[in-house]
Amino acid sequence: MTRLYDAHLKVVDLTLTQYSVLAKLTGDVAPDMHRLAAVMGMDRTSLSRTLAPLEARGLIESAPGDDRRSRIVRLTETGKLLHREAEHHWRAAQDEIRERMGGRDLAQLHRLLDLVCERLAADPSE
Repeated sequence: MTRLYDAHLKVVDLTLTQYSVLAKLTGDVAPDMHRLAAVMGMDRTSLSRTLAPLEARGLIESAPGDDRRSRIVRLTETGKLLHREAEHHWRAAQDEIRERMGGRDLAQLHRLLDLVCERLAADPSE
């Protein structure tokens, strides 16, 4: 599935992971690196590798956070524009998946993935 999204997003020179980061940064509050890594389900090293090309392209910027150890990440105006453009390609990938899988099978896949996420997030000691 990732390959299909990547193929659609290639037009705007983004991978699915990079698009997902831009999408997470569209809110009003700029998260710090720790929070963004947690939301993305990534470790900080992987997140840093994902952010580096986005920052080099001027799509995101980082700044000092509340303390010396934290950094916040936010979209630049260029990043906001590219995210809006990329969203059309992401939706086209969604449409293609829906068309190829069919609504019923796609809904079943979503339910199963939700269940997997729920169970893996649960504390096994409870």
